[in-house]
Amino acid sequence: MRALNTTHDYYPFCDLLHQKWFDKTLQYEDELKELFEVDYSPEPYFVLKKGSNPLFMLLTNPGAGMDFQKHENFEKSDYKAFSNILADIYTSEQFKKDGGANAHRRLIKSIAWADDLGYNSVVNIETIPFHSPSLNKKKALATISKSWILIRYQEVLKRFLLDKPVLIVAACSSKSSITLNTVKNSTWLMYQAELANINIENLKFKELTKKNDKVTSALFSDHNKYIVLTMGSNNLPSI
Repeated sequence: MRALNTTHDYYPFCDLLHQKWFDKTLQYEDELKELFEVDYSPEPYFVLKKGSNPLFMLLTNPGAGMDFQKHENFEKSDYKAFSNILADIYTSEQFKKDGGANAHRRLIKSIAWADDLGYNSVVNIETIPFHSPSLNKKKALATISKSWILIRYQEVLKRFLLDKPVLIVAACSSKSSITLNTVKNSTWLMYQAELANINIENLKFKELTKKNDKVTSALFSDHNKYIVLTMGSNNLPSI
């Protein structure tokens, strides 16, 4: 059933997406099913830290699905209620021990980053709301252009993020020092920047860490839009 129109605001749209997933009325393209674990609940967003002035962290997509996210473990669809438990799970010591150490570390650091940038709340938002253990971004971009579900999701997301404070967190190659061209040369980052309404040409560069005369992490900013790049890891440097 393709009743996912873009008249919805972001949060109601996510509720509807989850309901259709739960009802098994989403019609997935073969390419989407090949790349993503559609038997696990879509996770478009969750509130990491509550507050009146949120920073929206634009990430890639949820990692590998876990048992509690399986379709068979849902008695009903209520994405808002489900999203409320995610912050507790993902910041728990158990999640860290079970292999989520990198994600756990990024979540904790993102709260400190938000505070430093002047925000009292953090909302994690996924560019793609479906789970995968890893992601081939070239294939993901090709799938996005064909998938009616992802096209509609990202239309709503783009409208939602238009004037919102957004921080994109991404890994980059360690071959050369980070510059604005690192962003421009990444098709994926340019796609995310468009979603977040980031004007690349307006970004100001700030070196964060350096090793052997090579910038290894950097902050790019334009008013309330930010990109943080770190060599080799989609994590945040310590403030």
